[in-house]
Parts: sequence; C-alpha cells; structure tokens
Amino acid sequence: MIRIALVAAVLLLRLPGSLAAQSRAADSTSIVQLVRHHVDAMRHGRAELQRANYAPDAVWNNAFGRRRTGVDSIVAFLQALYADSGYAQSRLVNEGPPEVFFLRPDVAVVHEYHEREGQRLADGRVLNRRVHTTFVLSKEAGRWLVRYQQISDERDPGRHDKPATIIAPAFTLLAAAA
Repeated sequence: MIRIALVAAVLLLRLPGSLAAQSRAADSTSIVQLVRHHVDAMRHGRAELQRANYAPDAVWNNAFGRRRTGVDSIVAFLQALYADSGYAQSRLVNEGPPEVFFLRPDVAVVHEYHEREGQRLADGRVLNRRVHTTFVLSKEAGRWLVRYQQISDERDPGRHDKPATIIAPAFTLLAAAA
C-alpha cells in the first residue's frame, strides 16, 4: 500500500511538468502553423488571409523602411504589395523551418527565413533576396497573434560598411559645427 502511495505521489509531482511540456509542444505547433500560414498567404499573394494572424494594434516593419501599425494598415499594404507586378513576378525558392523561442508561456519570438528570387523594384533593379523575419507573438484568449514583425534582408559580406563611408563625413561636419 505504501508503495502504491509513493508511486502515485511521484506521478502527481511529475504531472504538472508533463502538462507544461505538452502545452509548450501544442503552442509550438500552433505558432509554426501560424508562420506557415503567413508564408503560404505570401506565396499566393493573398493578404486578406493574413488578417487573422495579427493583433489589432500590431506593428509591421519591412526591409525597405516601411512601417505599418494596425491590422487594417498592414493588410492594405500587403494587398498593394502583392498586386505590384515587380513583386508578383518573384517567387519563393527556399524556406527554412521556423524557430520558436518562448520568453514566457504567453509570449514567443519566432525567426523565419526564406529566399525570394526575381523581385523587381520600381527603379528596374531585380533582387534575389535572403529574408529573415522576426515575429513577436502573444497568446490572447487561447490564440497566438503577431504583435510585432520585423523583416530584414541578409546582405553580402562587406556591403554594410559602404554607407558608413558616406555617412561618416556628415557626422564629422556635424561634430565640427557643434
């Protein structure tokens, strides 16, 4: 009888950790599905499908310096982007698996990587992009929502220092004037 009570006590002590692990796994699966839904909507140019992924006051920043706040503004921008012929001619050619990092049980950061070929800009340049997207998500009323999204392009090594040579003289002039 004591042995049964001991086994039951050990099982009860492990149960909360086991439930937490199951909950974390379920949350990870939900988050990965949200990111894949986002990428699929992007692939097919269907911005409206992304609406449900964003919190009402979400913030979205792209690699070209565009910032949008609020789900309606984000979806409107994406609709215009997906309709743009320069974007529409591009295609996803490689995707990495989303990486999920939990900050708290109800807050997660996700990294997503993909490559896009053939995006034509307004000036006629055609880009092959290596894109890193960081999402900050919160769980609200049982659903994961994007609160903040930052899109960044990976640049070739050495290219990031060229603008500094242009900017440095401006800082020198400002410092001299002060």
